[in-house]
Amino acid sequence: MKKERKITTSQRLTQIRRSGTFREVLDSHNAMEEPSLCQYLYRLMEDRRFSARDMIAETGINKSYFYAVLAGQKSPGKNIILRLSLALRCTLNETNRLLRLAGLSDLYSLMRRDAVLIYAVEHKASIRETNEMLEEAGEEPLFR
Repeated sequence: MKKERKITTSQRLTQIRRSGTFREVLDSHNAMEEPSLCQYLYRLMEDRRFSARDMIAETGINKSYFYAVLAGQKSPGKNIILRLSLALRCTLNETNRLLRLAGLSDLYSLMRRDAVLIYAVEHKASIRETNEMLEEAGEEPLFR
């Protein structure tokens, strides 16, 4: 797996302006492409020394569904992504990146439910604790 390269918007714009050909622009952009959801999830699991078995036990996600997500065969919804993120003790940036890679929107602090979720992520709450906070706030829990 390729190591991520961080580049700012202004640096990218400078690269585009200095490119001699359109092909250079495409080639440099392709080299910086985002990983897939399953690639990023594997990377997070590896970084935190979590096995698939650990993830299944921690999240309560159905075993076959979890493996289908890891294989890129299933597109998980927001609650599943959030359960994965909480189990891995992801940062808010990592959580939002997981959501985006799944084709979902970032957590938005002006939405009540998302504010609770942001708090949970920032304070490294467990999935169960997060569920309790959501229910206390009168919001939809991550699972029933």
